[in-house]
Amino acid sequence: MAYLLISSAIPLTNSMRVVADNIFTDTSSGAISMSFFAFFSLALSSLISGYKLSLQPYL
Repeated sequence: MAYLLISSAIPLTNSMRVVADNIFTDTSSGAISMSFFAFFSLALSSLISGYKLSLQPYL
């Protein structure tokens, strides 16, 4: 769900940047890039956790 919300904000920010390039568009593009970084970090962490959990002998 978060990835869908992030990816829908990209075209809106690009269209706003065409009209006016100000601090708001710079800030929103920075927030979008940090959100992608957080999403991929969480995805990688969950994959590693799932792999380590699957190696446990008591499962």
